[in-house]
Amino acid sequence: MRLDHLIELIHTALPPETAMKGDKLGLQVQSSRSEISSIMTTLEVTDEVITEAQNNGCDCIVTFHPLIFSPLFSLQDNDRVGRLCSKLIRSGIALIAVHTNFDAFPKGTSALLASELGLKIDHILLPDEHIQNCGIGVVASSSSALDYESLLSNIRRVCGSPVRYSKGKNFEIKQIAIVGGSGSSFIDEAINSGADCFITADVKYHTFHRAKGEIMLIDPGHYEMERFVPQGLASLLEEISTGYIHGKPPRILCAESNTNPIHYFN
Repeated sequence: MRLDHLIELIHTALPPETAMKGDKLGLQVQSSRSEISSIMTTLEVTDEVITEAQNNGCDCIVTFHPLIFSPLFSLQDNDRVGRLCSKLIRSGIALIAVHTNFDAFPKGTSALLASELGLKIDHILLPDEHIQNCGIGVVASSSSALDYESLLSNIRRVCGSPVRYSKGKNFEIKQIAIVGGSGSSFIDEAINSGADCFITADVKYHTFHRAKGEIMLIDPGHYEMERFVPQGLASLLEEISTGYIHGKPPRILCAESNTNPIHYFN
């Protein structure tokens, strides 16, 4: 598959206009190869992910977290972003970033977690004004009401991390708002949605105070909420490349490297 065709297919499925303002999307590193035979999906780019792509003969990486977000003034090995960009160029591996346009995708970040938690999606938390069925976050429900401990236990099992939380006004949880990743700025929207609980990450201390007594607030961790994204991206790429008429569709792999920089000490 030609690299420009791949980018076109991705942007058709994940329109850049659904992304949050200022996000960095699309081709971030262009290799010397115009034809793509194997793609690796990842949550973010690390040395381990690039090595894994090299070992699997991948000539393109599609990442959820953009590698280049702030302006680069030089490429130097003593800088993380510069080192990784140089390594990609030397390896002949192109890098494409999708981010909040995948968050806004109907089967995107928040929907993936809702599915893993066994919840049924009722509607989008913040619908896109221009594109139907797209938007940030979801409001989902359980087939039966959940108590605090059952919900927390399920999130701990699915996300595989310690869980921070504060209690809301309802002991029984029926509707749950979810914004994958750093979504605590949407606390008011979650409360106004009528949900009993809001699951998001990177929650500050004072935000827990804001939520206390109004809505149960749960923070399982940023990586932990988004850990299902690489497989979701791989499934999307498989879907949009099926029936590619200009050549052989690329092989799609999902990175196995754990890219979480955070460790927990029990």
